[in-house]
Amino acid sequence: MSLISYHWRVKDFLDSKKKGISYVASADGQIYEVRDSEIGRMVAKPTKIQTLDSVEVGFQFRLPKIPESIFHQIYSFFKYYCDLSDVEVMLQLFFDKETKQYFLECPVQHVSKTRVNAQEDIRFLGRNSLRYIQVAQFHSHNSMSAYFSEVDDLDEKAYMIYGVFGLLNQDRPSVRFRVKANDTYLYLNGEDIFESLSFQKINFPREWVERVISK
Repeated sequence: MSLISYHWRVKDFLDSKKKGISYVASADGQIYEVRDSEIGRMVAKPTKIQTLDSVEVGFQFRLPKIPESIFHQIYSFFKYYCDLSDVEVMLQLFFDKETKQYFLECPVQHVSKTRVNAQEDIRFLGRNSLRYIQVAQFHSHNSMSAYFSEVDDLDEKAYMIYGVFGLLNQDRPSVRFRVKANDTYLYLNGEDIFESLSFQKINFPREWVERVISK
């Protein structure tokens, strides 16, 4: 009989009355080692669990790299609004599983210097969500630096890539990317998801402007 046991819940561990060494999962994302003997019960974080396999932290992008032209269009739209009124704006990136192509979507959005409130587009929900994958959401920080704020942490819950563009009033803007689901996230190198990160101004659909409502 094994002297090592594993439990997902504390109640399961207590009900099992197992002797020896037990490993119990916790709500803080850790696994704790529990040892019982006549002298008492010790609960501690182990430095290593010899009986488990090692798991490597990382993100493997399974879609084709995002074209350079997409990056140019995102940058151009964000810079336009930074120069115009120094407000935040956002764009969504989708992948069409039928055409195998990426495309950007600008949702109707109410914007200010520090906030974007965007409306979901029903064209990409429900049945259509089987065809379209929402790969990423990008938003600008206008003349501010690129960082993920507490507001972003609360807003960005769906599992996808998120990006923020900042210092758009300067010759060399800053960008940051992460993949996130609920409160779990990993920072990404832009080169791992984009073909190139060159800051070049190009045209973007003029109807996007009609969907941005400044407060």
